[in-house]
Amino acid sequence: MIQILSSRSVLLAGTAAALLAAAPAFAQSADAAADEGAANQEIVVTAQKRSQRLQDVPASVAVVDSDTLTQQGAVKFEDYASRVPGLSLSSGRPGLTQVTLRGITTGPAQSAAATSFYVDEAPIGSVNAYTGGSNTTLDLDPAILSQIEVLKGPQGTLYGANSMGGLIKYVTTAPDFTTVSGRISAGVNGVRGGGTGYSVRGSVSVPLVTDSLVIRASAFNRRDAGFIDINGGPAARENVNYADVTGGRVQLAAKLGSNVRISLQAIGQDTKVGGTSVIDVNPTTLAPLYGDLQQRHLSRERGKVSFRLYNGTINVDLGSVELVSSTTYQTAKADTGVDASSGFGVALGGIGVRSVQHTTVARWSQEFRVDANGLAGGLLDTQVGFYYTHENDANRIPKFYTFNTVTGADVAFPNIATASITSKYTEYSVFANATVHFSEQFDVLLGGRYSHDSQVYDHNYAGLIIPGGSNVGHGTEKADVFTFLVTPRLKISDNAMVYLRVSSGYRPGGPNAPGVGAPVTFDPDRLTSYEAGFKVSALDRMLTFDAAVFHTDWKDVQIQTSAGGFNFFVNGGDAVSTGGEATIRLTPTRGLTFGLNAAYTDAHLTEDAAAAGGLKGDRMPLVPRWSGSLTAQYETTLSGDLDLSLGGVISHVSDRISNYTNRAPRTLPAYTTIGLNAGLSYKNYSLTVYAKNLTDERGITALGTLGLTPASSPFAMGIITPRTIGAELAIRF
Repeated sequence: MIQILSSRSVLLAGTAAALLAAAPAFAQSADAAADEGAANQEIVVTAQKRSQRLQDVPASVAVVDSDTLTQQGAVKFEDYASRVPGLSLSSGRPGLTQVTLRGITTGPAQSAAATSFYVDEAPIGSVNAYTGGSNTTLDLDPAILSQIEVLKGPQGTLYGANSMGGLIKYVTTAPDFTTVSGRISAGVNGVRGGGTGYSVRGSVSVPLVTDSLVIRASAFNRRDAGFIDINGGPAARENVNYADVTGGRVQLAAKLGSNVRISLQAIGQDTKVGGTSVIDVNPTTLAPLYGDLQQRHLSRERGKVSFRLYNGTINVDLGSVELVSSTTYQTAKADTGVDASSGFGVALGGIGVRSVQHTTVARWSQEFRVDANGLAGGLLDTQVGFYYTHENDANRIPKFYTFNTVTGADVAFPNIATASITSKYTEYSVFANATVHFSEQFDVLLGGRYSHDSQVYDHNYAGLIIPGGSNVGHGTEKADVFTFLVTPRLKISDNAMVYLRVSSGYRPGGPNAPGVGAPVTFDPDRLTSYEAGFKVSALDRMLTFDAAVFHTDWKDVQIQTSAGGFNFFVNGGDAVSTGGEATIRLTPTRGLTFGLNAAYTDAHLTEDAAAAGGLKGDRMPLVPRWSGSLTAQYETTLSGDLDLSLGGVISHVSDRISNYTNRAPRTLPAYTTIGLNAGLSYKNYSLTVYAKNLTDERGITALGTLGLTPASSPFAMGIITPRTIGAELAIRF
């Protein structure tokens, strides 16, 4: 693979600045981070592939409620990341984000995802390292969701490969078999120093046969306003980083008698962006070079991410035994453009250079499992299953376009490079979990998963910057991996428990391109996490407190490196992540709720990672040591059917390191944001107004060099959205 602006390619979340290197393709301790306005309600999650009270899950799980997101104008990870302790993110382009849980990331040296994503029973994204799945995160609109569940720590036993840091599960709205219902809403917002955004959403649920067959459909269209201007040059334009997001969901659900349920659903979402959310800054001081919210790129950096998901799930309830089958097909496509003039353009004599990258994932998955509860007179609950996945991936740069830096007109130039990587990944897994109830108060969860994977890899490079003018390669890899889980739990009462959890996770290895100075294959990297947690709710759930401490050992870390002009992957360096998370939720009186979420994460190398320029003791990139939020929400009835809600959130992210020692690291300052919301509802009508980032902070989400010489080139700095004020009107029926 060819070394081309690799740091900036990750900064832009996998755009074509790096020729198929690690360029992306697609992408609380029991935190009650959401549903903050609902007094004394039980939160139910499916974290362990069965419905359970959040209070009963012996693991660190966060829940973000979609109604709360809508109420606060939150439509993407940036809006609520700091409210989930242990979650951090990096992004320089709308629609492409690297999500990190508990510090398990190598930042710009990472391609394969360390955080897994599911939609209900359907795994999504890419498993292998060649389509940069770590940086393309599906950010589903709240219109089709019920809640988002965040499982922290390795989930290798239940969810398999790539869930080393944890898992984010989108839970869609459940079907209503008895009542016709729907919701229509429209909203508008404005960004300080930027443009105007809007949203239109609608959903309807219609029972076709009462209590037997229902169809549910939802659709939305929204514009996220841009706020970055291109300052001068042939591509000059205001608010270039707008995003147009369109999508929807259709579900057909059926009950076949009292024991069998079938759900068929299709989800689609397209995100089109006009440019990147970065500003050009001084490499030493990080001060803007051309003014606030300004960049000086010579070509537009448009992009599109397209996602389609088709899933069929069958549940058969036989009393103490339940059978579940889930079949999934997904396609994910990303087209991204990058202005490479500051790098290749300068190196090739001062011409303008623009690259375009196309990545695709087509993936089948099948899971079948059996849950049996109350065996041996109530002593044993078991779960056994089989899992299969196969994906065909492609990662291509068709060409580099050259143009005049003053007029923007095309300039004839020899082919700089064309490149493609195609790969196939296949995995078979069997897993089993058993909970042994030694008494009503004490039980132990034991789990194991055996996985076999195989990969085939081909690349074809040609052009001016390819050593020798061309390079064609083929590689294969196979591996067998076992992951485990041990979780003893002591229930002090129905509403209080302590637990210990030892669990493991991994990412698959893979083949490298032969003949470029790389090892033939790189191995899976693995980690083992040790966690202790405490959960309690008191005063009829008026007060809940959840806390966890953890230590994670990460071995044989997968790292992207280069030799002879080619990028490839190696295993190098070990790391640890140690920390704690806590959530307090207090409802002192009906309608008034306070929440406090906090996390401390110390993630660093424990030995040199020479391939990535990392030294022992270096912090993992873009991971804050401290993060958290303080929330308050009040709801009351003014008179009759007229209700009022008021709320606010203060979120904090501490300083971070942008990269490893030899990759031009910089300290990114801490930032604090404030959000407010208010709403009125009358019968079926509601009006919500909100303000995000009220103090107009310039929180940094990514940093990387624009040129080929990191020490002296200008940097591009990704930032959060400036102050945004908006409103939404909704009608329910």
